Amino acid sequence: MENMSAEERLRAQGLRVTPQRRLVLERMLQEAGRHWTADELHEALRAQLSELARGTVYNILAELVRVGLAEELPAREGSVRYGIRLAPHHHFYCEICRLWFDVLPPGADALALAAPDRERFHVEAVDIVFRGRCAVCVGRTPR
Repeated sequence: MENMSAEERLRAQGLRVTPQRRLVLERMLQEAGRHWTADELHEALRAQLSELARGTVYNILAELVRVGLAEELPAREGSVRYGIRLAPHHHFYCEICRLWFDVLPPGADALALAAPDRERFHVEAVDIVFRGRCAVCVGRTPR
């Protein structure tokens, strides 16, 4: 799935290929490490497709999350960011600039619940979020 086009990825997940879906997914694939708000993505794509409605972008993002092509990341200030999900990874959230970064912490795949929790719960996913300051924001004070 690594070298698939946006069109092929949509079809593989059972989604109809529309110009709007293809455009949203293509942009997210082009900037795979970026985590967008729906409004940021809408604004970035309007130059290419002026009739692209904000609601359409929200609906497309919801579909991409539902089929596993994108992920939804809630931020503390109430906004939601969306990133492409090409491979399993975890996140670092900068408390200063409020950006999300993909990270691959060693040992994350080995995490598991200990008894008695493993009898009480069925784990379907593990999401690790590191919080702090990114390299750009290390010397800055919080807002």
